[in-house]
Amino acid sequence: MKKFSSLVVLMFVSFFGLAQNYKGEIKNIKQEGLHQVQLSPEVRAIANENLDFLRIFDANKSEVPYVIANFKEESVQYNSFKIISKRSIKDSVTSIVVQNETGRKINQFNLKVGNTALTKRYSISGSNDTIAWFGLVAKETLSDLVAKNGTALEKTIYFPANSYKYLRIDFNDKKSLPIDVQAIGMYENQFLSEKLVTISDFKYDIVQDKEKKQTKIIFSAGNKYQVDAITFSVLTEFYVREARIVVKKERKIKKRVEHYDEVIAYFDLNSKNDRTIYFNSLQEKEFIIEIENQDNQPLEISNIELFQKPVTIISKLKANQNYEVVIDTTLTKPQYDLQNFIKSSQIDYPKATIFNFKKIDLEKTNASEKPFWQSKAFMWICILFGIVIIGYFSIGLLKDMKN
Repeated sequence: MKKFSSLVVLMFVSFFGLAQNYKGEIKNIKQEGLHQVQLSPEVRAIANENLDFLRIFDANKSEVPYVIANFKEESVQYNSFKIISKRSIKDSVTSIVVQNETGRKINQFNLKVGNTALTKRYSISGSNDTIAWFGLVAKETLSDLVAKNGTALEKTIYFPANSYKYLRIDFNDKKSLPIDVQAIGMYENQFLSEKLVTISDFKYDIVQDKEKKQTKIIFSAGNKYQVDAITFSVLTEFYVREARIVVKKERKIKKRVEHYDEVIAYFDLNSKNDRTIYFNSLQEKEFIIEIENQDNQPLEISNIELFQKPVTIISKLKANQNYEVVIDTTLTKPQYDLQNFIKSSQIDYPKATIFNFKKIDLEKTNASEKPFWQSKAFMWICILFGIVIIGYFSIGLLKDMKN
């Protein structure tokens, strides 16, 4: 009976505990028309990067449609870069040089890669004459190269914004054969943000492990954040250090839970290169950066900043009207007509901002709008009461049958 009652209580707590509900305001709209609203790291963390949970309501509580500005599935045109050369040195490196014929500033490539179970380390450099090359990315990792359907897949890799005429990708082939890079390009609607968004919620501690000759930087935050770049301010003059990002994981083995460390990215810190490191997928609330010092003194790090690429939504707003932005984790993906009329690559609309974003108590809100007997709480109390009564009589019946 006790186990049965515990199960019922757990169901009740789960139902009310899993839903997370937050709201903010959009106000000070000066003119009617389409507006772009950049979502803060806090809003994205609360939604767990799932914008299916996001809704906008006007003063009459009517739903206001929106479009996600960098929604990749809306891409319609893939522009390939011209491959100038592709050379492989056996058991060493494969170098692919492409030309940025547009002359525009870019910060990403979309690679079409043939299926492979390999993991590849790569570096990217830029040049204006194919003679003098300048570092952009060093020893990044390309993994998960098996398509769910078909014989090839696409991978997007990021690097510091630049306008070099030529870009070179060097794949490390020392431990495995070359991979099949079929095309290198970029989708038209993948807009280039001039400025990354700072994540201010993370705190970090720097710890020196003298025995392992390592510097450990331990990051922690209140929620999981999407981290796309990390910038190091280093006062040390000359250095080249290998580093990696480690995440604490757990797995269940039979009846026990085992904790272990998982390395999710490798990179180099080099005084000659850009000190901003870019990542493909890092979404954690806690992680550790381990820097190998070998026989050198630890790096003198004065500051570390974390960033994410911006996510912007576009919505038609009216002048002098306030709007409510809600994150409700019980919602599903909305379907709006607006997505058929707006090119997500166009983000030159007036800007609007979300203010006063905070957690709300939906039960109290709903209670003020309708009678208690029409609320979810009343419905679940009735259901639980019914389950308890049935369970009570069922247990009594089982006892009578035993007698």
